[in-house]
Amino acid sequence: MNTLGVIIACGKEEEITAGTDAAFLSLGNKPMLVHSLMVFQGASSIDGVIVAVAKDRVTATLHAIKRYGCTKVCGVVVGGANRLSTLRTVFSKMPEPASIVVIHEASRPFVTKSILGETVKAAKRYGCAVAAHKVPDSTKSVPTGMKAAKTLERNTVWTAQTPQAFKFEVLEKIIDPKNKDIKIVDDESAYVRRPSEVHMVEVGELNMKIRSSADLAIATALLNAELT
Repeated sequence: MNTLGVIIACGKEEEITAGTDAAFLSLGNKPMLVHSLMVFQGASSIDGVIVAVAKDRVTATLHAIKRYGCTKVCGVVVGGANRLSTLRTVFSKMPEPASIVVIHEASRPFVTKSILGETVKAAKRYGCAVAAHKVPDSTKSVPTGMKAAKTLERNTVWTAQTPQAFKFEVLEKIIDPKNKDIKIVDDESAYVRRPSEVHMVEVGELNMKIRSSADLAIATALLNAELT
C-alpha cells in the first residue's frame, strides 16, 4: 500500500465533553466522522483507511462505513487512552506496510481532497508534512500567569492541525515502544528528530477543530452557508 489514512475518532483530544466523542455528533445530515471518511474515500492520494474508535463505537462505525460506501476502509480498531497508544495499536493492525501514513482527527470535518493531496506530496519530499495555518496577528508568548514574556514576530507562528503525513520510517521511530517518555498531542511533529523533515502545508482557516458546542454551531452555520 502506498498511502494509508488513519482517522482518529477517540481519545480525550477528540471529546467535546467527558464521554462525548465529537466524531459521532451530527453535522448537517450525517455524523461528523462521515465527513472525513467521504473525503478520504474520494481522494486519489489515499489508498486505504483505518479508523480508530472507542470500543462502544465500533458497531456504529461499521454501519456508517457500509451506509456511505466507504470501501477504502480496511480496518476499524479500538483506540487507546491517548494518541500514542492509539497509533501503536493502528501500527500493529496494519494489513500491509504503507510508504506514507496520513493521520487525521475526525473532529476536523472540513478537510479536503486538495489538503490531503498537498500534505501527502510534501511528506514524500520532506519526511513529515503538517497541515497548518499561519497566524497573521501579533502573537505573545505567555509561559505562566498573564504577563507576556516576549512578542513573536508576525507571520512566523503557525497553528498545527491535521492531516499530518509521515514517511512510514519516520512515524515508526516516533511511536517505537522503546520511547517511554514521549507524549503525542495532536500528532505533534516536534518529535520528528530533524526539523528539516517537517514541512508546513498552508490550509487556511476553515480546517477547524470541533472542541465545543460553540464550535459545532459555527461548523453547522458554515456547512449550511456552503462556505466549506
